[in-house]
Amino acid sequence: MMFCAKMPQRQAKPCGTLAVILKQQQPMKTIILLFFICSSVFGQENKSLILNFNGIYETKCNYANDDEGEKSFIRFFPNQKIISVGTDCDATVSDLKTWFNLEKKDISIGSYKIKNDKIFFSTTSASGTVEYKGKITENGILKLNVKSLINGYRSREEYQFIQMTDLK
Repeated sequence: MMFCAKMPQRQAKPCGTLAVILKQQQPMKTIILLFFICSSVFGQENKSLILNFNGIYETKCNYANDDEGEKSFIRFFPNQKIISVGTDCDATVSDLKTWFNLEKKDISIGSYKIKNDKIFFSTTSASGTVEYKGKITENGILKLNVKSLINGYRSREEYQFIQMTDLK
């Protein structure tokens, strides 16, 4: 505005128009800025919601330690509880369905914590404890570093989700 007041009279009209346009753009800039701030804060995807409870996570068969092979299964519960089962490669999720019940005795059970896309948990059975830490990928695959406190065994595992019905 000060700029317009110092301008000669013949240019007052264009300058005044420019001042009005600038004044009108100021609220628009504010609105755009608020839009970007709100979308960056409230538009963030919560990656911890990727974890599924209506099924069981399963690894591929690993033949590194023996001829029969072994694979692992994990089931998460909404109350932060988890059950893990290790078995030979012939086992299927359907075969093990009854094992993934929190009321079952002699299971490897623990609690998990999620922070952003990271997950941490340990499970304990009569044999001892196994620790897990890793991440949940955008497509729901669990990539975990596993450490057995029972025998010192360490591995990296990928778990795929298998949806199940009739789980208790």
